Order: sequence, then C-alpha cells, then structure tokens
Amino acid sequence: MENIKIRQNDLASTINSLPKKPGVYLFKDDNGKVIYIGKAKILYNRVRSYFLNKENLNISNPKASYFSEKINTIDYLVTDSEIEALVLELNLIKKYRPKFNADLKDDKSYPFIAIIFEEEYPRLIITRNKNIKGAKYFGPYTNVHALREIVGYLKKIFLLRDCKKSKPGKQGNKPCLNFHIGLCSGPCINKISNSEYKKNIGYIILFLKGKNKNIIKSLVLEMNKSAEKLDYEKAARIKNRIELIGEIYNDQKIFIGGEDAWDFIAMSSDASVAAASLFMYRQGELAGFNNIIITNFGAENLEEIMSDFLVKYYENINNMPNIIYIPFEIEDMAILVEYFRKTKGKKIEIKIPRSGENRSIMEMALKNCGLFLEKKKYEKESNFNKVFNDITDLQKALKLKNIPKRIECYDVSNLGSSFPVGSMVVFIDGVPARNNYRHFKIKTVKGQDDFKMIQELLKRRLKYLSNSKIEIEESFYQKPDLIIIDGGRGQLNAAMEVLDDCGVSGYIDLVSLAKKEEIIFSIIFKDGISFEKSKNFMRLMIRIRDETHRFSVGFHQKLRDSNMTRSLLDNIKGIGEKKKQYIFEAASSIDSLKNLSLKDLADVKGLTYNDAKNIYDVLHR
Repeated sequence: MENIKIRQNDLASTINSLPKKPGVYLFKDDNGKVIYIGKAKILYNRVRSYFLNKENLNISNPKASYFSEKINTIDYLVTDSEIEALVLELNLIKKYRPKFNADLKDDKSYPFIAIIFEEEYPRLIITRNKNIKGAKYFGPYTNVHALREIVGYLKKIFLLRDCKKSKPGKQGNKPCLNFHIGLCSGPCINKISNSEYKKNIGYIILFLKGKNKNIIKSLVLEMNKSAEKLDYEKAARIKNRIELIGEIYNDQKIFIGGEDAWDFIAMSSDASVAAASLFMYRQGELAGFNNIIITNFGAENLEEIMSDFLVKYYENINNMPNIIYIPFEIEDMAILVEYFRKTKGKKIEIKIPRSGENRSIMEMALKNCGLFLEKKKYEKESNFNKVFNDITDLQKALKLKNIPKRIECYDVSNLGSSFPVGSMVVFIDGVPARNNYRHFKIKTVKGQDDFKMIQELLKRRLKYLSNSKIEIEESFYQKPDLIIIDGGRGQLNAAMEVLDDCGVSGYIDLVSLAKKEEIIFSIIFKDGISFEKSKNFMRLMIRIRDETHRFSVGFHQKLRDSNMTRSLLDNIKGIGEKKKQYIFEAASSIDSLKNLSLKDLADVKGLTYNDAKNIYDVLHR
C-alpha cells in the first residue's frame, strides 16, 4: 500500500502521482482515521475528481465536496482487475466502517434464512441479523408465517439439530427430546457423520435456490442404492423425503423462487439521500417488495450509487435472482455480472427493461421509489430540526466529544440478591429504537453489588464492537455516541473502568444520571452538574433513564413471577419439567395461571385432566 501525504501547496503534484491502474483508495482525516473507501477503474482519474472542479462537485454532491475538504492522507492499493478492486473495497469497508461510505437501511426489516457454516454441524436459523460470522443467507422473505413453516419442514425432513448453541447437544452430551421422537439426527452423540449431515445441508441449499429437481435426482439415486443393498427401511425414509420435498415446493413455488426469479430495482436521489425500491418477482408473480434508504454515499452520480447498492445488497444473499432489472445503464455492468458469477457460482443477467410488461413494472417501481423518498424527506425534515437542536444542546451542555445520535442507557434491578437483571435501552435521533433494546441476566456477580453488575453489563455489550458473534442482533454492532448509566458518581466510575479496559473511552462519551435530584456526573463534571428539568435535552435524558428503569424492572418482575410459579408447581404430583414448560407457554405468572378455568388448564398441551385438576385445586384452595 502506497501512502501519500497531501499538503495544500503540493496538492496538484500529489494527485498527479497516482497510477493509471485499477485499485482501491482510502481517504483519511487529520487523525489518520479512514473516512471513505472507494474503488476505481483508473485510480488517477477517480481520485482527481474529488479535488478538481470543486464548484461543480459542490453542486452535484455536497457531501462529497464536504468530506473532500477533510482529507489529509490518501492510501491506495493497486489491483490486477476491476473485480479484484470491487472485492477488496468490500472487505476494507467491513474492516474500517468509514463514516462517509453508504449505509443501507431497510424500510421494513424482513427476515432471512441463515446457515451457519462456521459450525461443525451447521444450524439453520431465521434471523434479521445479516452480520453472523460464517453464515450464508437466503431471502429476504416477506411472508414470515410461510417462512417458519418451510424452515420447520426442512428441519423435519433432513433431521437438522435445533439446539441453540454453536456446538450440538446439551450439557453432558445427552440427546434432546427431538432425537428420541425422530426429529433430529443426533450429531451430539455421533449418530450421524459430519459429511452426511453436511450433505443434508447441501440439499437444503439446493431447495432454497429452487433446484428441487437436482435434489430429487440425487435422492432417487440414494434410494436405489439403499434398495440394492436390501436396506429397505432407509430406502423408505428417502422415498418419504422425496414426496415431502415435492409437496412443499409445489405449495410454495412463489415463495421459494427458482429458475424464474427476477428483481426490479428502481432508484431515486437528491443531494443528501437516495432511495431504492426492490420488487421481487418469483414464477411470474410479485412475491414481495422493499424500500431501502441509502445514506452517507460519497459517489458522484446515481449510476455509481446503483453499482455500490447492487454489490452491498446482494453481498450475503445466496439465492440470487436470474435477472436483475435496473432503470438505466451503469458503467460497471459487465464487471458486476462477472463478480456475481464468481462469488455466487451462477450466471446473473443485469438488464434495462425497454418495453412491454417489464417496462411497466419498472415504471411502477420508479414511481413508488420517488414517493418513498419524498415521504422519508418530509418525515426527517418535520422532526429533524427539533431533535437535532435537542441533541446538539445536550452535546454543548455536557461538553461531549460526539453529537449523541445513538444513546444507550443501562440500569440494573434486583431484590436483595434475588434475580439480578440489567437492561439496555437505545434511542436513535431522540426516538426509542425498541428493536435494539436488550435484557441481561446477571451471571458473574454474587450478592447486591450494583457497581460490579453495571461493569458486567458493559463488558458483555462492548465486546461486540470488536468481535463478530453468532445470534447477536444488529444493535450490538452499532457504536453508541453516548452511554448513560442510571446512578451517581460510583456507577460512573465503575463504568469508566470498563470503557478504559475495552479501549473505547476515547471515542464514546459516558455520563451518569442520579434519580430525584437529576444530577449528571461525567469525567468533566466529577462533582455533578444539574440543569432545569424544563430544558428539552434534560427531558430527553430523563425520559431515556426512566424508560431503561421501566424495562429493567419489568424483566425482573417477570423472572420473579416465573420463579414463584415454578416453585408452586414443584409440589404438585405428576408435574415435571416438560409439563412446566407447557404451562409457562399458556401462563407466565401466578395471576395469569389463576385466571385459567379447569377447562382451560385441561386444554393445555401435555396436561391430563388429573394434572389440570391438581393444579386448579392447589391454586384455589
């Protein structure tokens, strides 16, 4: 990697020294932090465009003009081809997460099927998190009910493990109930080889790609081999699989897709934000649509935004459509087709619909995209000014390093040493992001020690800023601008120790907010500072702190009720752990259990009439 220092008096000669070859360039600010990463067919031409004709750049893309003024250092890597540059750009963006590179935000978060290949015996899960390490994704799927049904069938047909951890089995390597009732192949007790298990995973991938004929052909060969070996029991099981796969595929053709799968992508933009509308057609019918906001783009025109979007959107998706329709020509079209062929193992066409029904669909998508962009701009402008003023006032009042766009607040709740829990509440741009909220069960702290409990919460949360872990939703991958601790100076000091240990205290602000007096403590205000409660930024802080307390106390109450219910059931004859689970599914607390009639109890899955009568008598004696 070659490194070029830019000096105001030597800018022209510096830019002129760039090679006329394909590659990737990295722009850095005064602190050496990467603020933008881009790819180029010719590095010399692409990088120069940010510095020459600045007046035109300011008109066409104010954001690119703005960040070009912040560039202090340029690093670049020369590659042998444009495809190499594209792959390298993706990897570097993942590594550095630059401030000015494009972000894609779905208007609706549709779920995906993820197969986690990093595990010895891969799991098949439904998730909205596209950052699971070592996972291959299929989707998105707009019909969640159908998705759950299909995943259930696939696990049943191919006997996949359903355990939640990366390693199969429970503690002590005891097989679960699914194995005993024939719904799991038992990898935890070596009842299936790794190669056989992964062969079943391969069948599932073919199914999700719509290649059911390939599966059936392979299974028929297996069935015939088993029959030749006189293993008629295995042959019958395979025959049953073949029939089930055919039934599911015929029922869910539109949902799964196959050879006739097309995506229509429309795009619209203004100077600061862009939008994409995705219409997904499967077997000739509209299977779903999605609107996506694109922010922080440094590209100069809509064609480059589209090119970046195609790479980023389809990066982790493995059931690619056969044809992607876009509304205009892009320079990278041939490169993208070759990139998808190499990374997806499939020939994918990128086309512009010129006439007929496909053109009508694209016009509908373009109209939808324009309306969606206007709607989002209106929503942002109508509330943005007030929210922005509040959070910038908060930044100024507390002398924070960051504008607190993403605020995380933490609280712990316990009764003596019983059921200690913690909570994380997230506000983004002054609005609660409830899908980012998290509960924690305290695992390592014995007794009532709020300081150590706060430290445990923060350690468990902050480690995800540097490590990719499985089953963690996107919330944990986002860096907070400000962390608020519910408490006083002691809680602040305990939290600061963790931030220092994790190496994030330099770029994440930290304060604590004490109840009643509403005094704020921070590194700058060690003795505390208070403001009028009527100030909007104080109202925001108090609201976030109170929401965190409510969320934590609610979880604590739920655990206490569940434990009390479990203790009550311990003394009832014939009620074991499995039946308790069924009861908890029907009623999670003693009060809700008492509200059930004898008939309601008898209808609970797994309970006999005598079980229901015994429970009812104990609750109402």
